[in-house]
Amino acid sequence: MGWVLKENQVTKPDTSGFYFLNATQFLGAFNDNILKQVITFGLATGIWQGMLGSGGQAWASLCLAIPFVLFSGFTGQFSDKYSKRRISVIAKWSEIPIALIAMLGLWLTNIWIVMLSLVLIAIQSTLFSPAKFGILPEIVPAKELSRANGTINMFTYLAIILGCALGGPLYAHYAGDAGGPRVLWLPGVVVLVVGILGTLASHKISVVPAQNPNLKIRFNFFRDYFETWRNLKGDRGAALKSALLGYSLFYIVIGGVAVLILPDYKEILNISYGWTSVLLAILGISTGIGDYIAGRISHQGIRPELISFGSVATTIAFLMLGLIPLGFYSNPAAFYVVAVLLAAGGFTAGFVLVPLQTMVQLFSDEDVRGQVLGLWICLSFVGVIIGNLIFLLVRNLDTVTAGWLPAMPRERVFLVCAALTIYLQILHVFRWKPQFAKALTEAELSSSEGLEEA
Repeated sequence: MGWVLKENQVTKPDTSGFYFLNATQFLGAFNDNILKQVITFGLATGIWQGMLGSGGQAWASLCLAIPFVLFSGFTGQFSDKYSKRRISVIAKWSEIPIALIAMLGLWLTNIWIVMLSLVLIAIQSTLFSPAKFGILPEIVPAKELSRANGTINMFTYLAIILGCALGGPLYAHYAGDAGGPRVLWLPGVVVLVVGILGTLASHKISVVPAQNPNLKIRFNFFRDYFETWRNLKGDRGAALKSALLGYSLFYIVIGGVAVLILPDYKEILNISYGWTSVLLAILGISTGIGDYIAGRISHQGIRPELISFGSVATTIAFLMLGLIPLGFYSNPAAFYVVAVLLAAGGFTAGFVLVPLQTMVQLFSDEDVRGQVLGLWICLSFVGVIIGNLIFLLVRNLDTVTAGWLPAMPRERVFLVCAALTIYLQILHVFRWKPQFAKALTEAELSSSEGLEEA
């Protein structure tokens, strides 16, 4: 059963503004992932391998995730107090000097300067994120919100794909593994050019008014999160809390564990950086397509039953990835088997993410939507951090337990992903599903009453 959404002040979508929002988001995510991927390859199997220990690529992911947790609380307030378009433009302009810092670090092959630029670009994204997701209900009618979320997520994952796909060849040229001399300037110049294009695109995002201009900004790290959480009351608040937790839990799997293990497949499958990037791209593009299809299937409403399908199907794909016999990896067909299973897992993941994301937007009141989305972004990256720590734990289990337990083989890490998606499905069936149904019915009734009064 799907719930039709009717309540919204927007009667006609701002098509041009929505396209430029997608372009800005695409270019930003593209840039983040180019830089992250170059660092990840360098730490996993390249020039910085071993500098941060086994599974060192997890530290790059943590550099991206921790700023979101620390700063999303008050960056969400900015998008309530000021125009979300204005916040977007300011955030994108800051990307240009950050790109220059990245260029310097890459030119000097200094991992610490490059990691600093990664932290700074994460802070910049933290400012932009509540604005870009909060502006959707202000420029798109409610009945189109699921489709709009599916579209923007598809472009986001397309950016991740291209960033990952380009990251491998860029790193190969940067490290001198492409059969020629090292091209130290190349990744930095690409990051700078993409940052400039994203800044130009942000100026064409829809102009919208501030929703809560009298809001007093409070600069604290965590209190706003707790206050926002406590203020989520009633059936709608309970459903919103569950949607937030569900999204965070799924990000443990996709953003915290699955993405980190894929660079190791360069050695597992004995393939090049370019083909390893293809695997990362497959996970990204399949997730983006899944998001888009889930949005289209939802038509003019929300279909929470897609969550069950998505979590079960994703579990099956990850189980099969984790259970591939070790001897099979020497077979030339192994690459294609891994690619197909990654595509299946990514595609069905989109069926979990879109309903949860749309419910977060729907159940948030307009005057505090930025703060709720700040909490959502924070919890999403808490999920990433937890996933990164789980990855580090299982890969260094022998060290952590002083030899009592062996480290998990990297080929088996997808079993951890499967266990987590099973847990999500249990929570959804026995706890979250009734909450979503009740809150969506209440939202539909409110919409009908509002239309009758009008």
